[in-house]
Amino acid sequence: MDIQALLQWYPQARLTSSPVTAEHVRNVPLPNGQFLCVAEADLSPRERALLATIATAPPSPHPVDQWSAFLTGTTASAPVTAAKHFQVIHFHVRFSDPSQSKAQWRGALADLVDDVLHGAFTSSSRGYLLLQQPISAAASNDLGGLLALLDDDFSATTHLLIGAHYDNLKQLAQGFAFETQLFTTIPPQAVTRMTTALIPELVATQAARLAPLADACLRDGATQQLIHALYHTQGNVRQAACDLFVHRNTLLYRIDKFERASGYNLKQMDDLVYCYLLTLACPAEKIS
Repeated sequence: MDIQALLQWYPQARLTSSPVTAEHVRNVPLPNGQFLCVAEADLSPRERALLATIATAPPSPHPVDQWSAFLTGTTASAPVTAAKHFQVIHFHVRFSDPSQSKAQWRGALADLVDDVLHGAFTSSSRGYLLLQQPISAAASNDLGGLLALLDDDFSATTHLLIGAHYDNLKQLAQGFAFETQLFTTIPPQAVTRMTTALIPELVATQAARLAPLADACLRDGATQQLIHALYHTQGNVRQAACDLFVHRNTLLYRIDKFERASGYNLKQMDDLVYCYLLTLACPAEKIS
């Protein structure tokens, strides 16, 4: 079945990864696992009859998810798409109630974000949503709260990794493999962005070289808390003080004390990032 031809015949229709539940919308299952969704009011009697024929056609005995086959390297050919930009949201979900429908859960997850091109499980608990536009920073910040509601509705625990932004299919396939592997190694959090997950991974590969650069003051647990608080607030002293439950002047005193001891000014972003990387390579709890 030529899906692009169908979209030309029914320009008012759209492709979705799960059926649309709104009334008076016809959902036509397609061989690639997607659905062609079109409002009944937009269809002539002849068009309805044609869609009925398509919908009742016998399915392939072994339907192939073309996007999953491409992303996992099973096939080198990507599905035909007009999308020019791509981003993957990887998910790992565990249901406390095994009777919950994975398909319904995946559809509900897809409803939390815009521009979903496709979605699928790649194992019993892991899978992905493929977006045709990168998710905004504001939307990704809101995703954690929405995910908590979704988990409550489905008696589930979900972790997401928001992957990188790609502008061609070759990069997408290569990046998907790396992101999938990375997702299995990062600490489980509700929502993790690639920018957060990648830095510790890169530091880990160079830990043996970076660790000797960390002097005694950088190995101190309280100092590492200070550095992490400043880094995660982009150097905002007031916010970092709030996160550490100390007065702003107390934090400024600790910053000055650290500069006198180490020579690094944590109010300068280059020094802050450098010290942050060293703390990742030499975490305090691993120092004997």
